[in-house]
Amino acid sequence: MRQVYPYPLETVKTSLFVSLLLCLLLAAAPVFAQDVKTTPAAPIRFKPTSDFDQRFYYVNGERQNVWGYRVGVVVNDKYKIGIGGYYMNLEEEGTPVPGSRTVFNHTDRRLYLGTVYYEPFLMRHGLWETSLVMETGYGRTVNTEISKTDNQTLISKNALLIPAGAGLSLNLKLPPAFHLQFLRWIGINAIAGYRVALFAGDDQYRYDGAYWSLSGAIFLDRMFEDYHRWRRNRSATKPSRIIRLSY
Repeated sequence: MRQVYPYPLETVKTSLFVSLLLCLLLAAAPVFAQDVKTTPAAPIRFKPTSDFDQRFYYVNGERQNVWGYRVGVVVNDKYKIGIGGYYMNLEEEGTPVPGSRTVFNHTDRRLYLGTVYYEPFLMRHGLWETSLVMETGYGRTVNTEISKTDNQTLISKNALLIPAGAGLSLNLKLPPAFHLQFLRWIGINAIAGYRVALFAGDDQYRYDGAYWSLSGAIFLDRMFEDYHRWRRNRSATKPSRIIRLSY
């Protein structure tokens, strides 16, 4: 006798996502506890941060390229908070033209996402760092079907999407080789994680599943550090220059 699962599939996926997130948080708990125990109270310091975020999603078994960008701040060199924006455009064949089995209408599928993220660091070293990425946000899916014969819009759907995701991020940073300090401002960012649609107004496509990202990175926090170091060095050498000029 076939057993019917008593919970909807979306509930099961959401539960799996929550379980994954809890496991990641438990794995990072010793790091957070150590920071709380050993770090005295200190003023809050902010540094700017930004990331290109070219993600690859698997929607309905097909790999889709999602372009994105994130901006935020690094707080006390412990975690990042910020916002992100993402865009996906996919063109494909839609429903067949009436009276024809070989000619299909044109379907334009677009995804727009705005997210907020929280990213605590797990480990930080001179040339690499790892962090836990947690995010949620608000999005819209716009699906338009265009007639192949007269180029007229047949169907246009604009639906709400509320995503959530969790994953691990790895940043690889270049050293200032050949005394070129600007090289340490760039590197490579890689993210692997899982996302789930907490709510999807368009049930034609399933946006739940794994994702991965590999793109270049610009470390604004390192630029910020170098700028302040240059100002301190300039301020330290300025009095000596004045003394030499006075003789």
